[in-house]
Formats: sequence, C-alpha cells, structure tokens
Amino acid sequence: MKILLALLTICCIFTVPTAAQNSFTVKGLVIDTTTHVKIHEATIIVLDGQDSILQKFTYSNKGAFELNNLRPGKFLIFATYPDYADFVEHFTLDEANPVHDFGNIMMILKSKLLNEVIIKARVAAIKIKGDTTEFNASAYATQKNAKVEDLLKQLPGMRINQSGVIIFQGETVSKVLVDGEEFFSDDPSLVTKNIRADMVSKVQVYNQKSEQAKLTGIEDGVKVKTINVVLTEDKKKGLFGKADAGYGTDDYYTAQLMANKFSPKQKVSVYGNIGNTGKVGLSGEDNNKFGDGYSQGDYGGNGIPLARDAGAHYNNKWNKDNQSINVNYKAGALTTDAVSSTISQNNLPGNFNTSSRNGVNHRYNFNQSFNGRFNSKIDSTADISTNINAYRAEGNNKSYQTGSTLRGNGVLQNTNTNSTIGENMFESFAANARYTKRFKKKGRSISINTGGSLDRSNSKNNQKSELKYYNELGVLDSTSTIDQFKPYISNANRLSAGFSYTDMLTKAISITAGYNFSRSITTNDRRSFNLSGANRYEELDSAFSSDFKLVNLSSLYSLSANYSSGKLSAGASTSLADASYKQEDQFIDFVMNRKFINLQPGAYLRYQLSKAASLSLDYNGNTNLPSSYQLQPLRQNSDPLNISLGNPDLKSSFSNRFSYNYRVYQPTRDQGINFNGNYSFTTNAIVSNRVTDSAGVNTLSYSNLRGGKPSYWNMYAELYGHATKLDFILYISLNVNGNAYFNYVNNTLNKTSTVEYKPQIDIGKNTATYSYGFSIGSNYVVSSSSLQSVNNNRKGFFSNASFYTKLPNNFFIGADAQYNYMAKNRLFNRNFERLIANAYFGKNFLKEENLKLTIRGNDLFNQNTGYERYSSADGFTESRNTTIRRYFILSLTWDFTKFGKSLQKQQP
Repeated sequence: MKILLALLTICCIFTVPTAAQNSFTVKGLVIDTTTHVKIHEATIIVLDGQDSILQKFTYSNKGAFELNNLRPGKFLIFATYPDYADFVEHFTLDEANPVHDFGNIMMILKSKLLNEVIIKARVAAIKIKGDTTEFNASAYATQKNAKVEDLLKQLPGMRINQSGVIIFQGETVSKVLVDGEEFFSDDPSLVTKNIRADMVSKVQVYNQKSEQAKLTGIEDGVKVKTINVVLTEDKKKGLFGKADAGYGTDDYYTAQLMANKFSPKQKVSVYGNIGNTGKVGLSGEDNNKFGDGYSQGDYGGNGIPLARDAGAHYNNKWNKDNQSINVNYKAGALTTDAVSSTISQNNLPGNFNTSSRNGVNHRYNFNQSFNGRFNSKIDSTADISTNINAYRAEGNNKSYQTGSTLRGNGVLQNTNTNSTIGENMFESFAANARYTKRFKKKGRSISINTGGSLDRSNSKNNQKSELKYYNELGVLDSTSTIDQFKPYISNANRLSAGFSYTDMLTKAISITAGYNFSRSITTNDRRSFNLSGANRYEELDSAFSSDFKLVNLSSLYSLSANYSSGKLSAGASTSLADASYKQEDQFIDFVMNRKFINLQPGAYLRYQLSKAASLSLDYNGNTNLPSSYQLQPLRQNSDPLNISLGNPDLKSSFSNRFSYNYRVYQPTRDQGINFNGNYSFTTNAIVSNRVTDSAGVNTLSYSNLRGGKPSYWNMYAELYGHATKLDFILYISLNVNGNAYFNYVNNTLNKTSTVEYKPQIDIGKNTATYSYGFSIGSNYVVSSSSLQSVNNNRKGFFSNASFYTKLPNNFFIGADAQYNYMAKNRLFNRNFERLIANAYFGKNFLKEENLKLTIRGNDLFNQNTGYERYSSADGFTESRNTTIRRYFILSLTWDFTKFGKSLQKQQP
C-alpha cells in the first residue's frame, strides 16, 4: 500500500499534456532534371509554415518518399541532396486535402544553374553527413534566456538522464565543445547550463578522433562521442553571463556568478560560487566534487557542506589560427561537518560478528588546479603541442569515533574510542610535449614525445585510541591504548620519452609502431612516535614505521594495425612493457628486486550495416601490476580494529574484457534500438584476505587467487521512440548484470555470486513552454555466498517524475520526485522506502524575461534521513549520516547580455 501511495504521489504532482494526432500525408518522387534518374536517399524535411519548427523528416527510397501522421496546417517542404540545388515549397493539409502529392520533384545540379536563376531556400533543420549529425538551432523554439541544455532536450535522438548525462542515439556524449574548442573541458555542464540557446547557430554531433589520429590522419579505432556548439556570427563577440543569489530557511544560502567575454578568436570566462545547499556548482546539481572538476574531499552527500569555488578560462587563436592556447584555473574550499552511525555484520566461517560505530567529523579542504595547452602549426606538415597540469590541495580534519563489536551470540567482544586531529598537503606538476611530422606519402608520419611529473605530499596526524577486549563470557580481558604522532612524507618524480611511427601499407591498411621509456622514483617515509618521559612525541615506534624507496624502469613497445574501407573498420594492437622494480626499505636496510612483463593486447571491429544500423565488437587485455601499497610489508594502526599488511610476494594478474554494441536509429520516426554488453574475467587475480582474531581485530592482506577466476558480465537492451498515438518519447530498457567475486576470510576461500535484473520504462517530452518526464522500474538481485548459507536475495522498486510548465503572465512552476523502496530480506529485517520531492514556483520579469524570481522547496516530505544500506562479499552494512533535509529558499537570477543587434528571430 505504501508503494502505491508513493507512486500516486509522484504521478499526481503533474499533469501530462498529450494530444492525439490526425493522419495527414505528404508524398512525392525526387528526380534528377537532366538524366531523369530517381535520386536515392535525398533528405526530405517538413517544417511548420509559421515558425519553421521541424515536424517530420525522412530519406527518399529510390526517389520515392512518404510522410504520415502529420497534423492539419500550413507547412514547408524542403528537399536536399549533395551537389543539387535545394527545393522548397509551401503546402497545406486540411480535412478537404488530407493527402498532398507533389508528384515529381525535379532537382537540378548546382553546376547547371544559370546565373540569373535565384533559388531561395531555408536551412535544413537536420543534415547528416557521414557520422556527423548537424541540427539547425533556429528550427527549434526555446524560451528567452533558455540554455543549451534546453535546446539539446528538443533535438531528435538526444536526451539528458536524471544524472545530467547527455545521451545521443543511445551513446553517452563525453565532450561538449564551443566553436570546436574545449571550454572548461572537464565539465560539459558548464557549457550546457550556462551558454544561451539563442547564441547557437548549429549543434553538431560526431565521433571525435583521438589526438594521435587527428595529427597523423590515420584511424586508430578510438572515438569519443562529441557535441560541438557552433555560435551564430553575431553572438561570437560580446559579453554575457548569469548572476544568482538565494536565501532560505535554516540559514541555507547560495550565490553564483559567471561572466563571459567572447570574440571570434578569443574567449574569456570567470565564475564564482558560495553556498551550503549542496548544489553550489554552476551545473546546479548535487556535487561530489565541489569546484566542478577536481576533488574537494569525499563529500558524497554526507554531512552539511559549505562550499566556495571560483575559476577562469581563456583561449585564443592567432597567426591565421596556426597557434592557439587554452588554459583553465580553478580554486575551491569545502568545509564539511558530519555525524554518522554504522552497523556492520562481518561474516566468518560458520559464524559472524557485528560492529557498530558512531562518529563526529569536521573536514576542511582547499584546492587549486591549473591546466594549459599550447598548439602550434609549424607548417603544413608539422605540429607541436604542449600540455601543463598543476594541482595543489591542503586541508585539515578532526574526527572522534566510538564503537563496539558483538560476537554472533550477542556477547561483547571489544569496545573502542578513536580520535584523530591532522593536516595534509598534496601538490603535483606535470608537463608533456609532442612533435608530429607528416611526410609526402599520405598517412606516413612520426611523432616524438617527452614528459615528466612531480608529486609531493605530507601529512601530520595525532591519534589517540583506547581498545578494550572481552573474553567469551563478556568479561574485560585486556586494554590497549595508542597515543601517537604520525608524520608522513611522500615524493615521486617521473620522466619519459618515446616515439611512434605510422604508415599506410595500402589505401585501407595502416600500421603504427612505437617505443616509450620511463623512469620513476618514489619515496614514502611514514613514522609513528610515542610520548616520551618529557611528554613529547619523540619515541619511534618501529613496528608502525617505514621508509621505502621505489625505483621503476619501464620500456614499452607497441604495435597496431588498422583496416578502414567503406562500411568496415577493424584493428588489432598489442603493447609489451618490461618493468623492473627496485624497492628499498631504508628503515631496516632491506632491498627487494622485482620484474614484471605487462602485456596489453586489443582488437576492435566496426561495421556500418546501413545508414541506420551499426555493430561494434571490442576486446581488451590488460596486465594488472600489484600496487606499491599492496606490495609493501607495512603494518599500520591508524584504525586499531582494521590493520592492513602488504605482501611482497604478489604476482601480476591478467584481465580480459569482451564487449559488443548493436545500434539501430531511424531518424524519420526518432526511434531506435540499442543492444550492448560485456564480459570480463581475471586470471591470477589479486584478492583480499581478511583474518579476524578472537578479539575481533581484522587484519587485511592480499594474495593471488588460485582455483577461481573473478568475472563480470552485463547485458543491456533499450527500445525507444515516439509512441504512435501519444506525443511523447517512450523508452523501454532491461539491464541484467552478474559477477563472481572471490576473497579469503580467515584463510577460507569465499565465492560470492550475484545476478541483478533491472527493467525500466521512461516517458518524456520537452517543448519551449512545458516539459515532463516519468520513469518507473524495479530491481531484483539473486546473491549467494559460499561462506554463509543465508539467502541474500533482495528486491526493490524505484520511480522518478518531473515536470515544468510556463504559466500566463510569465509565471512558471515545476517539480520533481524520486521514490525508492527496498524490501526486507534475511539480512535486513525491515523494509526501506524514501520519497524525495522538490518543487519550485516563480516569475520572469523585464522585456527579455531575463530577471527571474523563484521560490524552491527541497525535500518537501523531509524524508532524506541519510540512511543507506548495502551488502558485500563477506557482510552487510547499514549507515546513517547527517545530510541536507527540508528547506525553502527564495532566489533571484539575472541573465545579462551585451551583443550587437541580433540577426536571429525572437523565440517565443
């Protein structure tokens, strides 16, 4: 009943506007004027006769075309084909004329046009050339002061999911460019949520080549789905930005400012934020990374944050675009105060124990980052590029925890208190340069690269803890205390150099060969000091102290071959690294030498089955070397109940990953199908080994797995498109994944197998004046563990809903809600459900509607209690953390612009 009520609440917060469609048709035949040959795959577009908004489009099939399910009204038909003059004509559909047959549409080659002939045509709403899809922004109506994100939501094949991820025709978009240049490259939302929609001329979507492929001209199989936002000429020079400030109940507040100054060759942007609502970034979303692009400490929604961040962006081109520079600087501070409580069950062979912890934590972090790129085209055959990255972080923390552990029979096993006060600093600098020379023979080139990096970190922590152990009767047996000062210093530097050579063996086959040498030196000096008789921390505790130096020399050899012809492209590659490790424990004068062979084979196949369908297959193999942390025989006591040990005898593991992707997209109906999946397994895997003693102390180490192969698989299917009778996009998807995980518990091998089923249905629509979305799904998990016979199967249900609509007199209203339900099972003895609902209401002011007053309510039902629960291979955990709950906030937003007179028509 609670699930039903929650679902009804979500459904009732908005009204879904729908409209039945009438069946009106336009058809015809596209023919070459001179040869009378029927033109195959000409683009046919129907636009609204009043505002040129796209209605339908298709491709001619051997010259013939037909578009159905049009509404009555006045329209424009637009026919286009490469090297032919565009055809444009008005027509009307009504009850008296439900079908308009154009008969033969005669297309004339541009080369045949007489000088005195003038053909007037509008720009097509959509153009498809190769793997590039181009949308004419003026064909899609948006509100005044709408942003690029609002425009993207209206484009056929494009959607933005609940997490803000942009998806085009089933593929995730990884990069968003402005006029072909990166703009705060690590956060696409800075483009989509802050660049105005009325500044955009075109939106181009394509698969961007790798930097190597762009320099050499040879395909290497690496593609990145990219959106390029092309600005209109009159909006490439001017000033624009946004200012926002709000204050609410319980002293919640936020303030943001972003200003941009653009010119055809130069872009300058600055921004700043401050607030404690957890939505401070310019993207306006809950952020784990305040400061938009670099870690500010693991906020993760736990605690009450105060975030402050600012940044600047600059890029410029000169000397006929032969030289360019692109730089970004960001700085931010995050203060978090949190109170938490956790209960965990740790499974043991034939038994278990239960631990509980309560903690208070205060954390402060301040970060700065800088990255810059300089590109220079020396001549038509040579380029040089340089990249610089710098980062610095510093902070402090205070924490206090109390806890206890009970045996499986409920008898007290231990109690502990632990307090830590510390400060830390980390800084890094990296630079690299690449020179590429192309020869006269097409595809032949050589690249030379060199680079280096420096990392430095140190921390100082004071730790005090008291641990009490109890015997099997629950009687106090012994007590241990820790009162130590723990300084830590680490330094790392790396130098590398190498080259690669590419060549075309035939018109379709290319090869790339390369070599790279690197040398790195890392030092880790970790000490623990006890109090002396003089009440100073100067007595070294050698059991928890170490001074390691690691020297790594590596030679990497690589070879790849690629085939590309017509609809088929394929390739195979392999790289072999000969790595030698020399690890010195300078504290005890111990030297360990190790050698590893790192093999990385790979292969891919891409086949364009048709204009609408494509298939890709991939294989990647990788040698996984043990980390220095896993290798170092270092004993730590920062958490006296959970001690970690390194294993110097670890060997490398090898993982294999196979994946496939089948995609069909019909642009005439905006319908598609996506099937993708992958399977991976690891041999000689490095797994954890947890040993829990009679006092409840866990000692974690690592070992290579024998007699098992951890594996993971996933299958995803999605069908989407416009419903036949209803005016919205429908998505139906099924995600099934499974894994087999291994670990040792008290030297007993534990295998955990899990399979999860997750069906989901989504609907949505976006227009200039209203939008809505609704999704509903469930998940069912089948899980088993060889260590415990307890049934850990679990099931859940989730639903999301949102709507926005513009009201008369420039008022607007919107809301969103997320409902989650997890049923009880053998591990969790009660159901869990949570409904998080948010709503807002406001009004736009001024002639251009660029001043907005909004009142927003967060977590209206006050159900965000900070409760989470999850299970793992050898136990389960329930936790509660302080988090942002219900509040109301009043905010004022001002969008400002200063451009020349706009040549673009005003949008409604």
